Amino acid sequence: MEIKHLKTFAMIAKTGSFSHAAIALGYAQPTVSTHVLLLERELKTHLFERLGHRITLTRQGEKLLSYAENILKLSAEAIANVAAIGNDGNISGKISIGANESFSMVRLPLIMKQFMEKHPQVEISLKFGTVKGIYEQLLNNVVDIAFFLTREVRYSDLIIETLLPEPAVVVLAPDHPFNSLATANIRIFQDQNLVVTQENCTYRAMINDLLKEADIRPRSIIEINNINAIKQLVMNGMGITILPRVSVEYEVSQNLLLELPWDQTPLPVFTQIAYHKNKWLTPAILSFIEESRQCIGSKQE
Repeated sequence: MEIKHLKTFAMIAKTGSFSHAAIALGYAQPTVSTHVLLLERELKTHLFERLGHRITLTRQGEKLLSYAENILKLSAEAIANVAAIGNDGNISGKISIGANESFSMVRLPLIMKQFMEKHPQVEISLKFGTVKGIYEQLLNNVVDIAFFLTREVRYSDLIIETLLPEPAVVVLAPDHPFNSLATANIRIFQDQNLVVTQENCTYRAMINDLLKEADIRPRSIIEINNINAIKQLVMNGMGITILPRVSVEYEVSQNLLLELPWDQTPLPVFTQIAYHKNKWLTPAILSFIEESRQCIGSKQE
C-alpha cells in the first residue's frame, strides 16, 4: 500500500470526483484511476460506488478513509521532522507556495531571494492562480502557504495575516488627456475605456462595487487576466486602469506610465499571507513566513 495511492484515494473522497482529484494532485486522470484500481486489488474490495457521474464511498471505503487520513498526516509529519534540520543545523525540506499574479510579480521575488540565500537547502515550488483557486489548493494541501495582493481575504478555515496595506493608483499613459490631474477617484472612469482583470478576480469585484456605488459607466471594459498585458494596453493609450502602486513602480520611474494618487477613501488592498488553520508548519515554512514578515515589513519603515 503506497502513500501516493492513499493520497489519491483521500483526494477523490474529498472532491467527490476523479477528474477534480487529478487536477488538485497534478495527475492525468488515468493515473488517478490506476491508483484506485491498485488499492482495490490489494484490499480485495471496492472503495467507491460509481453511479453515473456520482462518486461515493462504499462502507469499506469509509473505513479506509479514516486510516488513510491518519497515515498521510503522520507521513507528512515524519518527513518534515526527519528532514527539517540537518546535523549541521541547516534547515532543509520543501515548501510549496501559492500566489496570485500581482503578488508573484512584485513582492515574491525579493522574499525568495533573501530566503534562499539563508536556506539554500530548501526546495521551493510555486503555483499561481486566482484567490479562489489558491484557497482550494490550501484546503487540499497542494500548497503549504499562500500570498494574496488584493482586497482582504476571509476564510474561516485559514489563518490569514495582513502584512502590508498596498495603496492603489489610477494608471494612464503619459500623453493621456488626464495627465494634468493631480489626483483621481472613481469618477475618472466615466465614459473611458477601463482595462481590468477578469470577473473571477477579487480585485475586479472590488472595482465593480465602486463603479456600481457611484453609478459610473465606462465607455468599454477591456478584460485581461494578466497584469503585464494590462500595463501594455494602458501604455499604448488603449484605456486607463487602477492597480496597486507597487505593481507599476518601475514603469512610472521610467516614464512609461503615469500614476494618479487615489483621493477617496483608500481602497482596501493588502498583501496577505495565509495557511490552513490545521496545517503543521515545518521549520522551513516557519522560516519562510518570518522572512516574509521581515522583508515586507521593512517596506513600512
